Amino acid sequence: MTAAHSWRGKFEDDGAQIDLVIDRNDNVINLCEIKFSSELFTIKKSDSTSIRNKRAAFIDSTNTRKSVVTTMITTFGLKKNIYSAEILSEVTLDDLFEPNE
Repeated sequence: MTAAHSWRGKFEDDGAQIDLVIDRNDNVINLCEIKFSSELFTIKKSDSTSIRNKRAAFIDSTNTRKSVVTTMITTFGLKKNIYSAEILSEVTLDDLFEPNE
């Protein structure tokens, strides 16, 4: 069974929140960061650091042995840069609301 939920934890002295956690049957967990933008979303250095820290806090807190994949859910996608290369999975609104054929 696949489960979906949000997650809150701590990283060092700060809180850490993951918008959506998808715990899949195939031993993979997608940690989804959800961002709204009226254009391609640009990941800045601070965003990248925050995402990596949240991932580390999640793995440390849950002691998971599953593969953990960072997934960005954005309005129109990601602008390619050195920080977007760290994102292994990307979903846009078009992906979520694509009509069934």
